[in-house]
Amino acid sequence: MAGRDGLSGNAGRSAVTVRRTFSRVAISPMLTVLSAASFAAYLYGSVPYAYIAARVLRKKNLAVEGTGNIGVTNAFKVAGPSVGIITIAGEISKAILPILAARCFFTDVPQAAYLLVFFSLVGTSFSVFLKGKGGKGTTAGLWSLLMLSPWSCLIMLATCAVFLNLAKWAPRIKRAPLLLLPAVMYLVEGDVLFTLFGIMTAVLFFLNHYRRKDDYRYYGIFQGGRDSADRKGPGAAGHT
Repeated sequence: MAGRDGLSGNAGRSAVTVRRTFSRVAISPMLTVLSAASFAAYLYGSVPYAYIAARVLRKKNLAVEGTGNIGVTNAFKVAGPSVGIITIAGEISKAILPILAARCFFTDVPQAAYLLVFFSLVGTSFSVFLKGKGGKGTTAGLWSLLMLSPWSCLIMLATCAVFLNLAKWAPRIKRAPLLLLPAVMYLVEGDVLFTLFGIMTAVLFFLNHYRRKDDYRYYGIFQGGRDSADRKGPGAAGHT
């Protein structure tokens, strides 16, 4: 009996070892593919559509004109509607394509969408093609949230509208909705990993807001006039 028990115990341990081995073999290729996809998402997020369109169509350098931000608002103001529309389409694609890629190629890992979108936003903020400079990622971030959690997006839009109105009297309060983003995402979806994605995105957006000039303030959007304090010169190149 003792011998049989010993054999059974050894067989059980061997089975556990085999399962663990196969798990490592299965997980390792998935991590490799997911890492490669994250890098690809970063590279795609780094593509500065506004900069390219303004250079090609209007011979404008958005990095040194207007706010210096290579994004939607500055593209419209400096290079006109055609460049602005191209920029919007390009920035929206930075949300759509990573999510579609995650849903097509990582069906067993639904959280892969959060990772790919985040790396796309990192690319938008710290573009390898702009030597580490970038933009706020507002457009890409908004469309990412709309696709991942429509109700969270609607709540955040309403919250931002309220704070933008209050920002007429207290400009700094405009950034306050970023503090609420993870809480809204958790209350709506109840997903810890989705909330972690929200925290990381909020931190990224906070860094962008402090590193780059405010397009809305510079151009007097929602304020009725341009702020003279922001007319001194273009800020760091970026795309919104």
